[in-house]
Amino acid sequence: MNNEVASILEAIKIHAKETPDKLCAGDKKKSATYSEFWNMIQRAATYLKNSGVRKDSIVVIRGVQKVEYLVAALGIQLAGAAYLPLEKAVKDDRILEIMKFVEADVYVAEKPVNNENVKNISLKELLKIVTDKTSPIETFEMPKSNQLAEILFTTGTTGKSKGIEVTFKTDIAIAQNVIDSVEMGKDEVELLSTPINHSLAIRRFYGAMYNGSTAILTDGFVFVEDFFKLLDNYKITAITFVPAILDMVLKFAKDRFATYDSQFNYIQMGSAPLSEADKELLTKMFPTVRLYNTYGATESGCTVILEFNKYADKKNCIGRTTVNTTIFFVDENRNEIEASFKNPGYMAFKGDMNMRGYYKEPEITKEALENGNIYTNDLGYVGDDGLVYLLGRKGDVINMGGLKIAPTEIEEVVVTYEKIKDCACIPIKDEITGEAPKLFVVMNEGCEFDQKEIAKFMLNKLEAFKVPKVFEVIDEIPRTFNGKIIRKKLKELNK
Repeated sequence: MNNEVASILEAIKIHAKETPDKLCAGDKKKSATYSEFWNMIQRAATYLKNSGVRKDSIVVIRGVQKVEYLVAALGIQLAGAAYLPLEKAVKDDRILEIMKFVEADVYVAEKPVNNENVKNISLKELLKIVTDKTSPIETFEMPKSNQLAEILFTTGTTGKSKGIEVTFKTDIAIAQNVIDSVEMGKDEVELLSTPINHSLAIRRFYGAMYNGSTAILTDGFVFVEDFFKLLDNYKITAITFVPAILDMVLKFAKDRFATYDSQFNYIQMGSAPLSEADKELLTKMFPTVRLYNTYGATESGCTVILEFNKYADKKNCIGRTTVNTTIFFVDENRNEIEASFKNPGYMAFKGDMNMRGYYKEPEITKEALENGNIYTNDLGYVGDDGLVYLLGRKGDVINMGGLKIAPTEIEEVVVTYEKIKDCACIPIKDEITGEAPKLFVVMNEGCEFDQKEIAKFMLNKLEAFKVPKVFEVIDEIPRTFNGKIIRKKLKELNK
């Protein structure tokens, strides 16, 4: 793709001309070639404009795993506006709260929101319009690279929910990172099992569109047969998972899933780290498939990628940086440092993939973004092998008398113990060492907690100082929808 392409829309237009009959996007009931998809986007933009979507406005759209959602989102952009995607389970009060915050008065969804000040546009009606070849198509100016493309709201699990401003230039840079990260082929047919309102799915979709390959939507793993029908009917060659959905596949259809080894080129996991146990299992199930776990954030997309079946022996390794990403490390005052295992630094990222800022939040923006660079609270370093290593987040990494302990290193050992269902580790205060690890555990049904027995198991796999002296049994480890541990809640529980 020409580097002068300013938007994903422009890339789709080019592919519609060069490969009009190639499959572009699909779901379990419908699909579209690049030519059909581009024409639908143009009809959508015309309909949306005539229905009240104004240039430079923000339109809120509710996520649904269907082709018409993709058409509507891109139609909003072609009409000169930006879209703000929301998950399908969000409540009406929250929808109206967000719409008020971003000053949006147009809402696109399958079901309307009940408010006299909102212009509701039916996704079902839009589908009828865009599939009717007699529907009018107006001419629209292509968006400029520095224009606002989307506002992506974070979940707010670690603080206030924030609206991340993404430009078309950012979308292109992230799409290039996506393609580079997994060596996406031109004829790739990738199944997106994650919600399309989520940044991971949006960016994977954009990568496919920029690349001229194919993206297929599925509603997670709700219906087992639907999942496998999509794999067969579309001849899926790649899949994107979040760990929570992958766990469902492995729990209910592991053996059947493993039979697709010769069909897949790669499987990618994102949004949360994959456990070492799941990495080992997938490596055995798919010996000829490239297996990836991504590191990134909504603020900057996929910045680091690990082909974990290639580097199985490297603890805490998160892989290599992607093509548009420059990584550097800083101290607490944002002074650049030479980070190492003994002296890790806070990871920071430079590149066009970074967000423009947080919507209407200049002070919070300054905390994360400075001179175009994204600064994280994640401690890490680049090893002698040129790969990036992550120890954990500020406040999560345990500083035990100067020895740094990554909580994930403890957790990955403990979850392999047959009596433990789940676990999570946090730092607690210690009079002698300053900090020490504390482990929360969830026992498997019918199993009794025996601290000495668990500690003995851990001593065979970890250095003695990493074995916690303090344990607590709880009913459930708090996690986000995509499987990330919410350590903040555990720290509150510990108070």
